[in-house]
Amino acid sequence: MIILTGATGHLGSSVLKHILKLVSPSEIIVSLHNRRAREELEKARVQVRAGDYTDPGSLEDAFRGGDKLLIVSHPSFSDDLRVTSHKNAIDAAVKAGVRHIYYTSLSFGQQSKAAVMRAHLDTEAYLRSRGVTYTIIREGVYMESFPVFLGFFRPGSDEVVVAGDGGVAWAARDDLGEATARILAGGGFDDETITLAGPEAYTLEQTTALISSILGREIRFSVVSQDEFVRRNGAHGDVARFWASTYPALAAGEAAAADPLLGAVLGRPPVSFASRLRELLASEAEPQTEMAGWLGNGRGAAR
Repeated sequence: MIILTGATGHLGSSVLKHILKLVSPSEIIVSLHNRRAREELEKARVQVRAGDYTDPGSLEDAFRGGDKLLIVSHPSFSDDLRVTSHKNAIDAAVKAGVRHIYYTSLSFGQQSKAAVMRAHLDTEAYLRSRGVTYTIIREGVYMESFPVFLGFFRPGSDEVVVAGDGGVAWAARDDLGEATARILAGGGFDDETITLAGPEAYTLEQTTALISSILGREIRFSVVSQDEFVRRNGAHGDVARFWASTYPALAAGEAAAADPLLGAVLGRPPVSFASRLRELLASEAEPQTEMAGWLGNGRGAAR
């Protein structure tokens, strides 16, 4: 039995979609906090159980009888809340007898300068200490989150202003969901920390130039101090200060490491950044500029 959290979030829903192509629905348990999504999930013939990261008892009940558990990271700007939520899930899984825990971390550095990575590193360390078989999946930076990395870029803007530059090995979110599903279904990677990242890194300046070429108009690119970045993004409040710490991490190369594992697990070349950007820029949907959604691998993904 495979237990999924986050099945209503961006990454988690992709994992569920793809894992249902690999195993029978009868082998899937979904731990769900969002009761409104229950009916839709039950249509997929998976078993749905109530589970809330703030209620360890509910998690233990939701996880009981499962062999493998996927913990999707909790979307919050509070490190304490995120780590506590993840610890609750890990402890509940151990008590429920889960044999293998998979955790969706982030593909930044081991000694990261980025605030967004702190809770992941604390969770990784705790999971390694609990004596249960684990696989830490450092998910690559979503192609769909490019506006956040480009200083909260919005359609129609003629400039990108960031607080630093460095390479990003962008990966399509659905590729990450499919690869994560294949890892869950196929096994392996016991007690390993693995990275699912794109095959090629683009700096933010190169990303801006690529967008310019796709749109057929000039988009200016500039790097400013962190204080100036925060000032320019005052509408985002404390989020801008939180996010400003990401740019020194990018400048240090933390997100630039391309990795062949994603393609190897998929059994095909990952979606190219240029092709996915064209789709995103042509879409009428608003690009993902909200930090909370990306932070937890998708809005509501932890639940």
